[in-house]
Amino acid sequence: MASSFTWLAFSESERQQAMQVLDLFREKSTLDELGFAPIRDAFADHFFPGTSTIQTRARYFLFVPWILKRLEQQRFAGTEFLTRVRNRESKLIHALLAGDPDQNGIIGRDAMQALKRMPSAVYWRGLHLWGIRLFHGSLEQLAKQVGQQDHQSSHRVTTDDGDPVDSASTVWFQGLPKEPANMLEKAVFVLTREEAEFLTGRICTHHPKSILASVLVRAKNEIDSEFVWDPKLQPLLSTDQQTAVEFSRLFALCAWGASLLYTRMVAKLKDPEHKLVDAVTHQLIAWRDILCREATIMHGWDLAAFWAFLKNIDCRPTGPTRKFAASWIDISLRAADGGAVWEDSDVQKLVATRELSLKKQRARLRPENYRGRDRWQGDVTVRPMDYRWGPTRNILNDILSAANQPFENAEGVENA
Repeated sequence: MASSFTWLAFSESERQQAMQVLDLFREKSTLDELGFAPIRDAFADHFFPGTSTIQTRARYFLFVPWILKRLEQQRFAGTEFLTRVRNRESKLIHALLAGDPDQNGIIGRDAMQALKRMPSAVYWRGLHLWGIRLFHGSLEQLAKQVGQQDHQSSHRVTTDDGDPVDSASTVWFQGLPKEPANMLEKAVFVLTREEAEFLTGRICTHHPKSILASVLVRAKNEIDSEFVWDPKLQPLLSTDQQTAVEFSRLFALCAWGASLLYTRMVAKLKDPEHKLVDAVTHQLIAWRDILCREATIMHGWDLAAFWAFLKNIDCRPTGPTRKFAASWIDISLRAADGGAVWEDSDVQKLVATRELSLKKQRARLRPENYRGRDRWQGDVTVRPMDYRWGPTRNILNDILSAANQPFENAEGVENA
């Protein structure tokens, strides 16, 4: 039977003392308590197609197809195919630990073989969006297809590398760089120039108007910008991209205040003397100060164009989500005029109602939900949403750092 904690006393002070003992077991608050995700993700997908928040390094866009392609050629199929994929991905963890001195970004470095989401799952969608994976189905469907192919004619025409000549059965883009020798013994994240140019070519072919493509084509060096709206990045972007980035910046600035207020409200309901209350209040004051400095820009924001842009990139938030976002933008405009909007009971009610509509009984601002607040740690370092810029910047820098390297001759393919 699984262990569980049960409250034997109902004194609030006793309960709070007990929770201090359990601090290490509490969960961090999630990133989207108030349902801004549809808008956030629409911007992120438009700017950085094929990326995700849990991707780490660019070379996984090659590691995964290298692993799968080898198993396809060996004609493993079905359950055996999937088992061998997982085994090889587990070996890749050890190979990176053994071969890469940096080790930053190794998926599964801590969990090892117990890892739930292997790189193939993390990068599967991105591989398709970048035009590296031509097969349209899931990994399980690929395993099934390999099994069906195994029962087809054994007299298939292949290249010297074992790739099928008939394009109908092609799973991977045929220009995929060759797998390095001994990849599953020692591996590194550093891309060769050939690999970097391959990834750049895939991105520019499939998403030529994306910020991903613009940065890869125009940047001369690696990037250290904290946000995509950093002025240093603006020369790399087209006029249309700069407009879109400014829309995303203003929305992130507004939504940041909502996240801060939510944190303050939960902390205050959990314990009026909670250390987070004053800390987040100072953050809210800083948020208002930023808005006040940008009051002219805020009040000149063409909101009709903003919503039209979102529709144009196929962002269609539900009515309640759009209504809440629009209401919060109006509240932010009040803050830009100097208002302490976080003290307004109507504003607080709006936030509480929004969370309740999204999470029902799990809402932390529901007075009766002591357990939800007990498991919440909160974070005074709540930051504006960055639309996946953090992990994307790492991937871009991997490619950019290799772009000026000399070409290397491909090493021999790992022996089966």
